[in-house]
Parts: sequence; structure tokens; C-alpha cells
Amino acid sequence: MVNDKPERVVFVLWGGSARRKKALVDTSRHTVIESAHPSPLSATGGFFGSRPFSRANEALIAAGREPVEWAIPELS
Repeated sequence: MVNDKPERVVFVLWGGSARRKKALVDTSRHTVIESAHPSPLSATGGFFGSRPFSRANEALIAAGREPVEWAIPELS
């Protein structure tokens, strides 16, 4: 189980169903980032401006880990 990993894990929980899983995460060891789901129906209700990708990278850097390169390289 991911929660059992000794190193810090960043959980990104988008939407109500995912956010209900927060109780399964040991938040004393891991980072949880929550926001609305990025679907067209709810993106304007809390996803836009929530900065989940930069917040995840900040948590990884704080844990001494490499940040994720979130950009999708252009297809050539």
C-alpha cells in the first residue's frame, strides 16, 4: 500500500470521492493536496487557482526529493 511507504508521498485528491479517502492517509508522514476535480463541470468551482502541481513539487522538494516535470513535451 502506498501509505505504508517510509518516504514522503504526495497524494493529490481531486473531487469528493477522492477527498473521502484522506482518512486512509497517514498525514503525519505524507502530504495531501485536495481540490475540486478538474473536469469541465467543476473546474471553476475550486480547481482553477488551486495550484496542485506546484504544491506537489513544493512538498517533494521539502522532503528532499526531485520535483516532477509536469510539462508535456511537444510532439514532433
